[in-house]
Amino acid sequence: MIFLCLIFMVFLIFFIYKNLSSRSVFFLCALTIGWIMAYISFTLYLSKFNYYYSIVNQFIDFGPGTWSRLVLGNFDTHTLIRLFHLGLILFYFSFLCFSISFTSNFKIRKKLRYLYLALGIVGLLQFLFYDPSINLYLQELSSGTEILTRQYQQYSRIGDIVFQTVNYAYLIVSFVLFIGHYIRYYKLRSIRDHTLYMMITLLPITFLQLFIFYWAPSNFVKITFSKSFINYSQPPINLFLMEYRFFPFLAIVAIGIMLYNIYKYKSNEARYSNINIITKKKIDTASLGIRAFTHAIKNHLLAIRSEAEYLQEKFANDEEALYSLKLITDSCEYSFQSINQANEKLKHITLNIKAVPIELPIERAIQRFHSMLSDVEFQIEKPESSIYVYMDEDQINEAVYNILKNSVEALGSKDGIISVMLNTVDQWGTITIRDNGPGIAAENVDEIYTPFFSTKPSITNWGIGLSFCHKVITAHGGKIEVTSELGKFTQFDILLPLVKRG
Repeated sequence: MIFLCLIFMVFLIFFIYKNLSSRSVFFLCALTIGWIMAYISFTLYLSKFNYYYSIVNQFIDFGPGTWSRLVLGNFDTHTLIRLFHLGLILFYFSFLCFSISFTSNFKIRKKLRYLYLALGIVGLLQFLFYDPSINLYLQELSSGTEILTRQYQQYSRIGDIVFQTVNYAYLIVSFVLFIGHYIRYYKLRSIRDHTLYMMITLLPITFLQLFIFYWAPSNFVKITFSKSFINYSQPPINLFLMEYRFFPFLAIVAIGIMLYNIYKYKSNEARYSNINIITKKKIDTASLGIRAFTHAIKNHLLAIRSEAEYLQEKFANDEEALYSLKLITDSCEYSFQSINQANEKLKHITLNIKAVPIELPIERAIQRFHSMLSDVEFQIEKPESSIYVYMDEDQINEAVYNILKNSVEALGSKDGIISVMLNTVDQWGTITIRDNGPGIAAENVDEIYTPFFSTKPSITNWGIGLSFCHKVITAHGGKIEVTSELGKFTQFDILLPLVKRG
């Protein structure tokens, strides 16, 4: 059963490596290697001294012949002890480093190397503290007097408490970081789901680690009456409250939780992916319809405008007729502009992508409103240093302008606030646009990107602006998500690929 867990952990890394940065993958691999190393070396240590066969066999399922070959195997005991503690240290160290790497801001990750170095030094001290050769040397030095012997025992006891506390603290801090990251980015669906997925998937691995090695690390060596004769201690695995015969059941439950969690995460991702595909098809279909529609309607508008211009010449002296005819020609011109705008927004988009500070198109979009609005307050929050993302500045400017325009129209005559926040999370540069308007009904949230869908009654509104935003953002390899609560707020989150600058 335990081998099934190990195979699944390897499969887990292969399954999610595309969603993580290379440093996160490195620590996740190190975590898995540490777990396997600790388990294998511990099993070989037990077999070398023929410890606990009746117990161990219940969750390892070794046959008597296999166990006998291991018992008779010429394994170096000190090497097995070192590998065991190295595996434990690597597991706890990598667990914490993985959580830090996973939840840390991209811009501060280079500064984390010093934290990783400090944690590595702590791990090295722990490895040396439990090294059998060092312990035997210290025991030999302290064996001369009773005082020195008591001092060594106190040193060993305090060290056990300190390092076991450190290891447990690593796990606690790791899950606190995951929970904090989940709460912080709760509004960002993709980040929230990915964090929850990782947290729940790591829980069974943590449980299995603590279930088997709750007592570790521990000093396995002790000299006796002779320096050449070493007493190797038996790990207290039989002192645990739950008997090991329940281990296969617990392992099956743990693997079941992992598999179910992966299934739920992937099914959610598939659902949102299908929504994006359907939205894209709707936009493409609408684009074809617009082209056919505009070709026909333009001919009619041209005929109307031509007739109006003819009548303007014929009734040149009739002011009332001229006024009405001017309204007709102006309406034709406005219709031409609206049709052209709709056609432009739904046609194939060509991007000129380069590394651009994320605040540039945002500031340009906000500036377009300053000259015509007095009852809406814009608030922009951005970091001290520029965030560089891959984008077509003009297209992103137009997409953000459309979202801001929607917010302004939703606020109406109400004195509203539109806040824009720029940040980074994982490999994304984020743009959060939030207004305190009337919100969007839950049944309409999944439809807002559909061409010609609109909750606004204005006859001048085509319902194409958000379709255009969706098309532009996804063409950048980014994501756009909306969160809304009726009567309170609407929030759009745009995620764009972050530039990894050297």
